Amino acid sequence: MTNGGFVIVAMALVVFEGLDAPVLPARLGMIVSGLLAVAVLLLVEARPAGVGVAATVSITVSVACGLVPALRPEHTFGLVEFGALSFVVLRLVMQHRLRRAAVPAALTILAIGLLPIRALLHPANSWAIAPNGGGAAGLMVTMLTGWLVFLAVLGLYLRLLERRRADRDRLTRQAERLDYARDLHDYVAHHVAAIVAQTRAIRFVTGSGATPSPGDLDTLLAGVEDAGAQALVSMRTLVGVLRDDLPVAAPVHRTLDEMLTAVVAALPSGCPAPMVSVDGALAGRPLPAASLDAAYHTVLEALTNVLRHTSGTTRTEIRIRMVPDASDLAEVSVRNDSGPAVSSPLPAGGFGLTGLSERVQAAGGELSAGPVASGWQVTAVLPVTARACAGRLRSLIRHRPRAGTRGEGLR
Repeated sequence: MTNGGFVIVAMALVVFEGLDAPVLPARLGMIVSGLLAVAVLLLVEARPAGVGVAATVSITVSVACGLVPALRPEHTFGLVEFGALSFVVLRLVMQHRLRRAAVPAALTILAIGLLPIRALLHPANSWAIAPNGGGAAGLMVTMLTGWLVFLAVLGLYLRLLERRRADRDRLTRQAERLDYARDLHDYVAHHVAAIVAQTRAIRFVTGSGATPSPGDLDTLLAGVEDAGAQALVSMRTLVGVLRDDLPVAAPVHRTLDEMLTAVVAALPSGCPAPMVSVDGALAGRPLPAASLDAAYHTVLEALTNVLRHTSGTTRTEIRIRMVPDASDLAEVSVRNDSGPAVSSPLPAGGFGLTGLSERVQAAGGELSAGPVASGWQVTAVLPVTARACAGRLRSLIRHRPRAGTRGEGLR
């Protein structure tokens, strides 16, 4: 049942209790006072300052009706008002700061304390306040005090739980935002690398004494312009995602086919189009998000490093296949037939092999890079099921290698 449903039921009970009064003025007074107490439920969040006033006025009217014998109801105790005001105290303590909730909570507690007086004023309960009443009135006061203390402690406990949940959500959003910003930082570095490589190509052509035709020169400069525009877009997105008021983008790919499409779309202008070979058993298969993310960055980093660090590359191949004799592992490799490495005029802008290794290991995989017979290859072995991912992570944690030459070798 929604909050509105509870309020409607409480109002109906208040009207039913009010009709128990002997005369019409008493009925109106009891109904109005009860409805005021229930209406306080709607003011807790919007106008906490008016909560205590409304509650006190409500119970004061109710007690006043009980002081006049002709207006005194026969059976009404005010259980609905008592429950509603107790809930109000709980919400005030739980949702508002002490400075804002102190006065409304104090007035509401006063109203709750006045409510039992209505029952004690009834002739049938006069024994409770008589000298030989066995301390019933004192017992009622003690129980009421204990109830109010319980409400305050419960409200503080729920407030603490809510704050912990909010802090956990905030830290989760911050971690996602920083991870997304890290990706965008890598994209900017990839685009800048493309600008540097294409500018180097233009200098090589003009420095060799050959005069490029206007069409060729326009094509080369258009590539530089396109890479620069992509870098600007990535930088604007990077600045925007670091703002707390913007949502974090969710991953858009769930299969290797979608991942490869995203890689091609994110490639800097001027990066050579790779040849792609994907095992049929993996092409449309949904994989764990961490494995897809690691595969995505492995391919993108390797392709960009071909552009940044190598010369004479004529062929780049992406190969994704199941690991032989392992039904829960996939191998993602990027190979190129690069010539000797050339020095880059700019330092690597991304996180390089260190960051890539951490990302792959976080997914439960392993990363390797080095020369092969026909060039250079980067390989990531990744789990293809959530169970395999968890098992690989436990194994890697138990056998974590010491810090050493992990960052060497990627080109």
